[in-house]
Amino acid sequence: MKLLSGAGELRSLLNEVGVFVVTGVTKSGTTWLQRLLNSHPEVACGGESKLNVLLTHLTPAIREYNTVLTKTNQKIYKEQAVYDPLGREQLLAAMQYFFLDRLSAVQTGAAAAGKADALRWIGDKDPDYKRDLVSWRAILPEARIISTIRDGRDCYVSLWFHLYPEREPLAAENRADFLGRIKGHAATWRDTAAKFQKDAADYPGRHFSLQYERMLEDTAREMTALFDWLGCDTSEATIAEVVRRNSFQALSGGRNPGETDAKSFLRKGIAGDWKNHFDEECDTLYRDVAGEALAAAGYEA
Repeated sequence: MKLLSGAGELRSLLNEVGVFVVTGVTKSGTTWLQRLLNSHPEVACGGESKLNVLLTHLTPAIREYNTVLTKTNQKIYKEQAVYDPLGREQLLAAMQYFFLDRLSAVQTGAAAAGKADALRWIGDKDPDYKRDLVSWRAILPEARIISTIRDGRDCYVSLWFHLYPEREPLAAENRADFLGRIKGHAATWRDTAAKFQKDAADYPGRHFSLQYERMLEDTAREMTALFDWLGCDTSEATIAEVVRRNSFQALSGGRNPGETDAKSFLRKGIAGDWKNHFDEECDTLYRDVAGEALAAAGYEA
């Protein structure tokens, strides 16, 4: 029976290329990293398949299916029942199929860009992979994970302006809302950092972490290290072209880092902007929750 998507053809391709996912806390540079990866002639990376939505909803759906199936078996078929309840193995297999299906679109884009013969890695970027790394490791047992980390306070400020571009955080009318969300964000950042550390320890050689601030400091250096880890071309010319195509100026339409466009997805392109929008109370609230994790990651705490 022929599969109803390109996943069958992609499965054969994956015998020759590697698979990866990119993830991180929202506004930690995952989109920039995705574009950098996708600009390499041997790599194709799609943006935000949102498969975690399916993973989240399939679990209760399978539970409901099993309940109905069991009732039917017990009431009608009894010892003649043919179908067993679905388990985690089927859930993981279904999610793997969905992932392959989504990657087929990435493959098509790579072929259109002339990468078909040179392709060595194919992947997807989505901050939501971080929510359940354990399940995704089971779904994609041979995949590599590339994570980004950025000062959580910068992530929070950047996310705030992404959601509310015209609301200055510490203005009187916004202050209570801004402060009220700090501890929740700090907990997410802290817990995500811990997940990445554990995953890297559990899967040595299959998790690569990039720090946003170091990427800003020397993009070529960090990309050389990443592509070397992937076994891809790290020649000076290739790295220079990847960096050139994805500089803040190139992606923002000509702005220099630090020049703000509050309504742009690429708002400012600098590190440390949290200091312009946090006062002592904000910083204390954040550090009360994530101070140790910030310090462990090398951030001012």
